[in-house]
Amino acid sequence: MQTQNQQLLQQITERDDYNIKLVLEGLRAKQLQDTLLLEKHNMEKEIQQASTSLDFYNMKAARIEDQLRFCSDQVQKLGEERFQKSVSLENTQKRLSDMRRSSHQAKESLEDSQFKIERSRAALLELQIEIERERFKKKRIEEELEVARRKVVLLQAKTEGNSMIERLQEELREYREILKCSICLDRPKEVVITKCYHLFCNPCVHKVTENRHRKCPVCAASFGANDVKPVYI
Repeated sequence: MQTQNQQLLQQITERDDYNIKLVLEGLRAKQLQDTLLLEKHNMEKEIQQASTSLDFYNMKAARIEDQLRFCSDQVQKLGEERFQKSVSLENTQKRLSDMRRSSHQAKESLEDSQFKIERSRAALLELQIEIERERFKKKRIEEELEVARRKVVLLQAKTEGNSMIERLQEELREYREILKCSICLDRPKEVVITKCYHLFCNPCVHKVTENRHRKCPVCAASFGANDVKPVYI
């Protein structure tokens, strides 16, 4: 039983360590979730800013294209301004190309961010599933431990009950031996010899008193009929 108790205590200690490990993993999962949510929020802000910039650039590009058309209309009338307008047009087209390139990079960054968010969500879902599995295993182990504890209690109760019954039976046998007559070893004692205080059954004492030599069968002390007194046990 001591070995079983030690094993149960060891299992309980290991289970407590395992529960602490689960709590730490849950905290780490919570921290990871908070970090992912913060990164998601920051990415959404960056995406919103990029969208705003993109709209601004598109509007600016539209204005530049209007200016380009206006300049094209004025090319025929202004010879000297043609060169300046051409240079301005080239610069404007370069800026427009840069803006389009920036817009394309922003779109790629947005798609990459969305992919990371989806991957983070999938990892979080897998982690939550694993935590639920660990909780189920913990509950099942606790139920098995409770069943084992009940079995141990029942075994202890049965062992203690058997030991108590054996002790009571032994005491009963001793009392029965004490109460038996020392002469016939059969009938219970009914009288007492006052001089030596040994107990015998009444028929055996009468047989002794009828003899000439009235002596106690146990200690050989002499006694008479008047020395025999009844006693109730």
